[in-house]
Amino acid sequence: MEMQHEQQKPSDDLAERRASNELVKVIRKLRWMGMEEEAKKAENQLALSNFPAADSVVARSRETD
Repeated sequence: MEMQHEQQKPSDDLAERRASNELVKVIRKLRWMGMEEEAKKAENQLALSNFPAADSVVARSRETD
């Protein structure tokens, strides 16, 4: 019985991680469309998530060299 519970948990974690990453995409799109207030609400929702997104909604400069 314990093994079933342990096996189920990683898939739940994976689903939550994917949801967090999808939320990052939504936030970027909202900002691109100029919908900053909606993006802020989505960002607050992301902050309350159990799993931080693998990607960030904060723009960083990237070196090309």
